[in-house]
Amino acid sequence: MKLVTFTVAGRDRVGAVVETHVVDLGAAYAGLLAAGRDPEAAASADRILPADMLGFIRGGADAVTAARGALRFVRERGFDVPGAVFPRDRVRLRAPVPRPPKIICTGTNYEDYRQVIGLPKSPVPLIFLKAPSCVVGPDDPVQIPEGYGEVYHEYEFSCVIGKRCKGVPKERAADVIFGYTIFDDITGRALEAKSREFQPWGKSMDTYGPMGPWIVTPEEMPPDLYGLRILRRRNGKVEAESNTSNMIFRFDDIVAFASTFWTLEPGDLITTASPMAGPISPGDVIESEIEGIGVLRNPVESVKVDPVYAQRVGL
Repeated sequence: MKLVTFTVAGRDRVGAVVETHVVDLGAAYAGLLAAGRDPEAAASADRILPADMLGFIRGGADAVTAARGALRFVRERGFDVPGAVFPRDRVRLRAPVPRPPKIICTGTNYEDYRQVIGLPKSPVPLIFLKAPSCVVGPDDPVQIPEGYGEVYHEYEFSCVIGKRCKGVPKERAADVIFGYTIFDDITGRALEAKSREFQPWGKSMDTYGPMGPWIVTPEEMPPDLYGLRILRRRNGKVEAESNTSNMIFRFDDIVAFASTFWTLEPGDLITTASPMAGPISPGDVIESEIEGIGVLRNPVESVKVDPVYAQRVGL
């Protein structure tokens, strides 16, 4: 499934993208139950298929099974289920997990990029946290504060954690992954270059975490996660291209390492770092594409802020 958070009639809902449609999973499941002449169960469908993505993920196998049943029902009805099926171009997609409990990013994890920038290879994944409040969805603008220097676009193959866990063995990491998505680790490069202590500032500004366009569940991903084409575009031009085969540490390594020290929660996002990053400017349109997932697109604009702090640090 390609799972989305989408907005319709002013409400956020959990859905699935099927061809040119977005299916409201809770509404479709209620329709399935009502068709089975169980109105009481239909009225409580949201308890099995919550309308928010974190609730859906916490629902585990029961929620996923119900969602698949709802999609079968919709297909059998030829997508004619009023209130449950919408044309994809008529709804707004949000970040699939609008506020992840944690965003665990990984740095310098593509060997081709590491060689270009000349950093030593780390013996462990270089993980750090990014503020969940930076997350925006597909087609939402990335807003660059004026006067705070160069900003880079880092594009990252990422996973969403499906269950609460700690100390996950490497060989069982796949068991705790709910699905896969794209995350852009937008970075205030000038701030990061000024001081390592400024990295959280430069990484966690509002809108500096585009995510989406959806979560792809594991069974719909290509069988080899480490042979996927991954590329970055700016204004329609490919500026960087790599392959997930270039990763130094894979999802199993990063999940095992991170969960040694931090309890992972349903909805946590874990990234695998970026191939070669590049600068972006207001007026640009940036795209990240990962084979098996799709394209995450965002415009870039400027936003006026107080320049006093930039002046204090010499930008």
